[in-house]
Amino acid sequence: MRWHDERARDLPARAWSVPLLVDQREAGIVRGTVAEAETPETGWWWAGGLLAGVGVGLLWRWRGALAAVAIVGGGIVAGWIVASAWLAASPADGVGVQLLARLWPLVTGVGVVAAGILLVFKRVDIVVGIAGACLAVMVGFGDSAVFRYGTLAGPSWGRWAVVVALAAGIGLAVAGGVRWYQATGEAGVATEA
Repeated sequence: MRWHDERARDLPARAWSVPLLVDQREAGIVRGTVAEAETPETGWWWAGGLLAGVGVGLLWRWRGALAAVAIVGGGIVAGWIVASAWLAASPADGVGVQLLARLWPLVTGVGVVAAGILLVFKRVDIVVGIAGACLAVMVGFGDSAVFRYGTLAGPSWGRWAVVVALAAGIGLAVAGGVRWYQATGEAGVATEA
């Protein structure tokens, strides 16, 4: 069994053992080692996120596609944050405390979902652009450390969630900005006429 433990970061690789006591008698010993896990290739994760972000940005003409990216991307990020909080919960710090510790990234994910739903019904391009930028900065870049850890503290799909945040965030920021710029340009031409 393996797991990520921040406390073991600076420890040299070494063996450990813990005696098991049952009814005040030693029932056995649990043994293990502290070892650094193999580091993933971070370049591939960054490249995938950035290339997918460019791909999402190229969808700027299709409002429905951008709405779907916002809803799915924000939903994946919010789900990852809730799953991470659930796994990190303890008797001392429940799920609520863990969610409170990640409040702004969670609010950002939910906000991107809300912006995507709103985009289905109304042209809110600048809102989608700002929400995408927040997602890219707060979760995509903010949690990019998961790309270099061999073992993750949260769900095993954490790297994918951060890639989704990076790709959806950058793409929505670009596409929302282009759509907003285009709409303000069209409004200016209509006003002059």
